[in-house]
Amino acid sequence: MYEFLQRTIPDAAQDFGVGGRIAWALYCRDVGGVTMEEGDLSTAITTLREAVFAFPFPKSLELLGECLLRQGKPVEAVIFLAAAVGMNDVPQFRQLFLLGKALAAARDNHISKIMLRKAISIEPDNEALELLREVISRSTHDSPQ
Repeated sequence: MYEFLQRTIPDAAQDFGVGGRIAWALYCRDVGGVTMEEGDLSTAITTLREAVFAFPFPKSLELLGECLLRQGKPVEAVIFLAAAVGMNDVPQFRQLFLLGKALAAARDNHISKIMLRKAISIEPDNEALELLREVISRSTHDSPQ
């Protein structure tokens, strides 16, 4: 897709102004979000990768990470979710929760607990609390005796 922008409006490909990459990134983020809601994860991932490449907005990173997590790629999802968390001045529950969830799926119990606790401190969500209990239980059983 980015090649389309480069081919049709070459100046916009190197312009972060309203008519350039930022506009393209926002467009791709919106289309990718709709496609994700419709259940077409492959198209959503392609479109959201384009959005992130054009300009890495935290919401684009979050959506891409969520799609990858849904597709069973938690390690890859962690990269984008961690970037989304890192780009926000104010911690966001959903991004922290998804990062904790991806880390749990990738079997990183220690960091998963940290992210889930941060998410729960923002919003005491039942799903996050249950996942935290599961990760704590799993890490207790996995630790060497």
